[in-house]
Amino acid sequence: MNIQRRILFKSLVTPFYRQNAALLVFVYYMMTLAIGRANGVGLLEYHYSLIRGMLTNAPFLLAVLGLWLTYAIKCGQFVTNTLQKPAFSYLYQLSLLNVRKVYWLLLQVQLMLFLPVLSYLVAVMGIGYHEHWIPFANLAFLFVVFVCAVCAGWYLYLLQRQGEFPFVIKWKLSSLLIRKSYSQFLVRYVLEKGKLLFFVTKLYNCASLYLMLDGRDPARHTDIRMMALFFSAGMLGHGILVHRLKEMENTGLSFYRSLPVPVSRRFAQYGWFYFYLFIPEIIAIISRTPSCLTYAEAGFFIFFGYGILLLLNSLQLYNYTNLKNYLVNVAQLFFAVIIAMVTRQLLTLSIIFFVLAIILFFHRYYRFEPQQNPDL
Repeated sequence: MNIQRRILFKSLVTPFYRQNAALLVFVYYMMTLAIGRANGVGLLEYHYSLIRGMLTNAPFLLAVLGLWLTYAIKCGQFVTNTLQKPAFSYLYQLSLLNVRKVYWLLLQVQLMLFLPVLSYLVAVMGIGYHEHWIPFANLAFLFVVFVCAVCAGWYLYLLQRQGEFPFVIKWKLSSLLIRKSYSQFLVRYVLEKGKLLFFVTKLYNCASLYLMLDGRDPARHTDIRMMALFFSAGMLGHGILVHRLKEMENTGLSFYRSLPVPVSRRFAQYGWFYFYLFIPEIIAIISRTPSCLTYAEAGFFIFFGYGILLLLNSLQLYNYTNLKNYLVNVAQLFFAVIIAMVTRQLLTLSIIFFVLAIILFFHRYYRFEPQQNPDL
């Protein structure tokens, strides 16, 4: 490895993965550890069904490509922000080298940043060619090549212009959301700081619902336990986003805890916020009712998912030494779902989750003393 490549990797690639470790761990958990062999559905079968959906269904493929594009934008934002920091101004010396050589080095940087997507693309291409789903497989490949080439060109542009940013894209809330209620602060944080994590979680949940419910006849197939298991995995996947929200509250909105606001009103504000957060799943569920879900089943999924979100929020009223300890509790909730699935007590568990979320919130809110989390 030459010195220029080593400097670029240490300056851009290593910090990127260190900063986004929690997000990547979450994606790995969703794509591997959350998939068990309950009812004969294993890891390979799950990913085969995902790839088949990508390569045989144009809307689903577009959704996946949109996710990959969002990840590429996040990579681009990180590199752009890094190049604009005075501490990394030494990277501008690379612009003195041959343009083709610099572009090749930056393309290698982008390929390393895009490694999670590239590794999955290998499986997509292999299955696509084996099953003769060649057109969509080629489209996915060409899309990734185009995105990586454009990103490398953008990095070269920034190097040549000393990090000057010709335009700025900012997420701004609509004028309808100018009113500064507490839930709006949380919504603003998600839109500005948690876009990618929010998008990944929602894509997983909505895509899982689509794939599991596609072609289902509710009159003939009355067992929804397996669907509830995958759905709960996606809802519990919100745990990292909820954790980051609470870290933001503890550092940036701690003054609110001293205001004379009744705890019932505080709970209602969180309730509205998590209802907003749950809207994509609600839309996905309603769109499949009553063709693939009965009204009772749809109501169960909405109640179950909403209760999980509220419980994740209430669990944040305990101090965790690090993110790993919190994720252990999230994993325990998932095991509880598995036990309830085996014993056919999912409805009972959903009621327990909802009631427990309320009890913990009212019991812990004023007893909670936030401590700085070293992970975030």
